[in-house]
Amino acid sequence: MARGHHLFALAGLLLALPATAQQTTEQRMQQLEKRLDDLTREVAQIRQEIDALKSAPTDLTNVQTVSNVSTAGASKVFNPDISVIGNVLGKSGQPNPHEFGPHDARAPLSLDESEMALQAFVDPYAKANFFLSVTHEGIEVEEGYAQFVTLPYGLTARAGKMKSMFGKDNTWHTHLRPWADQPLVIHNFFGDEGLADEGISVSKAFANPWNVFVEGTGEIFSGNVEGVFRRHSLNDLFYNAHLKLFGDINESSNLEIGASFARGALPDDRRGHNQFAGIDLTYRWRPLRQGLYKSFIGRVEAIVNDRSDSERRLKGFYASADRQLAQRWFAGLRLDAADRDRGAAATLTFWPSEFSQLRGELRRIRYGDAGRTVNEFLMQLQFAIGAHGAHTF
Repeated sequence: MARGHHLFALAGLLLALPATAQQTTEQRMQQLEKRLDDLTREVAQIRQEIDALKSAPTDLTNVQTVSNVSTAGASKVFNPDISVIGNVLGKSGQPNPHEFGPHDARAPLSLDESEMALQAFVDPYAKANFFLSVTHEGIEVEEGYAQFVTLPYGLTARAGKMKSMFGKDNTWHTHLRPWADQPLVIHNFFGDEGLADEGISVSKAFANPWNVFVEGTGEIFSGNVEGVFRRHSLNDLFYNAHLKLFGDINESSNLEIGASFARGALPDDRRGHNQFAGIDLTYRWRPLRQGLYKSFIGRVEAIVNDRSDSERRLKGFYASADRQLAQRWFAGLRLDAADRDRGAAATLTFWPSEFSQLRGELRRIRYGDAGRTVNEFLMQLQFAIGAHGAHTF
């Protein structure tokens, strides 16, 4: 009799299972439908908020004059980006006969230069850039200018003390050069500081059907560049014009071509002029899949110097090739010429990180006027701390 009861209970359980499964499925479907309805309402609410923001007019009167920029930029009004870059330079071998006499001693190791940069947005329309150079001679403003990026007609401008947009090397700070020294043509024609002066620079990019970046720059400077230009009167200004063309050759390489012209008054003759014409070419190669380990940059820059107090034009150039050997290793070669001087240099650079680099350079220079050939080995250590803004590409 007990066995019969068990059979009836088992049969009842089997009959109840389909009903229970159907009920569980229906409950799950109701839960999912309710969740879908909730999500639909949330999406509709978000869409309404987006449409309201798009249609709302921009009210500039409510913008605080203290901040003047977005939240990210506002934090820098009183705290600009600050960085310091040190350049330690060691030298061995024969010195430059133009810089050292037979009894002069040269320090084998020195903190050649320290650069302090302070950069921040002034307001939505301008950014301030200050670069201070600290050397054994003291502290001076290497560059200090305001950069305006939202001018009408697609113009950008800089005003203050700045490096002239002449060629490539003249625009670089020390830590941007792929060598421990300057090329002969830059050092002999422009001096250690290059073409830098107080003035105004205006640039404009021109649209074209060839998918090439074309930018023209016009500059007017005060007219005082040590050893190069001097303002003897109010009209003795220093003018510079630069044209830049940049385009991609393929997905891994690009080419940049520039032409420059600068003119000012001679430093020792108020009636004469000193002018320079230059052309520069830069080829870059970096494969997309191996760009972290392989790259190549080739550079050529040629300059002609025409002085009214000289019967002949001075000419010079440098040509360099820098190849990335591994993720942190780079090797380079450079050929130099400046009037009667000739030179060659080889470099090997190790980057422990993006904040430091160690470079060795072996150079050989034939000084034509002195009739002497010198060999030198330069060891350079550069290190950086702080937030340093990107430079012009």
